[in-house]
Amino acid sequence: MNNIIRMLSVNQEFRMAVADTRQIAAKALNAFTGTAGMRSLLQEIITNGVLLSSINDAPPKISFSFRLSQGVSIFCQISDAKFTMEYSAEMNKFDGAAADLFDDKSVLSVTTGNWETGIHTSTVEAHMDSVVMLFSHFTVQSEQLPSHIILGEDNASRGILMQPLPFADNELMGKAAYEVVYQAKELGELPWGQVPGKLSCLAKVISENTIE
Repeated sequence: MNNIIRMLSVNQEFRMAVADTRQIAAKALNAFTGTAGMRSLLQEIITNGVLLSSINDAPPKISFSFRLSQGVSIFCQISDAKFTMEYSAEMNKFDGAAADLFDDKSVLSVTTGNWETGIHTSTVEAHMDSVVMLFSHFTVQSEQLPSHIILGEDNASRGILMQPLPFADNELMGKAAYEVVYQAKELGELPWGQVPGKLSCLAKVISENTIE
């Protein structure tokens, strides 16, 4: 089943990637034995990483490396439409809050490309404990177009990345973003096949893909 939907707004002001990462997370976190809070953190990282990878026309090889406090490190990679994740043993042992892992020395590094096309790495401070805010911050600080990420309520395996195209009208983007946030309230529980219809007032489907 396709778990990535790419969409273009009806006014061609922005593009979106919509993801369902339930099966990806089930495989990536199969051996995880840590707390529910840490599992939720990893699930949010998976969904945000898949969304950022999926927004491009030709998804490159992309990896995300977190160096956090408490000796915690997390690495995930998407290559040839396959997702892999590794995390330090401390993730299984840590029983504190997610906020305790993010301090002024924490960083997120994102690497794209390969040896043939060239490799580019961007690193940003990871001092905010919201994964959504952190990935959005990355798109602002790096060479990416600034993007807005929304996860489904009570379901971090569903998410939308909304990215304005160059010369998009700020006022129209603001209205569209508000509507996407409103529609995303039902995103978590909506049958996957109904998602495009739910968003059809804003955008049309341009492709559907699968990341395993």
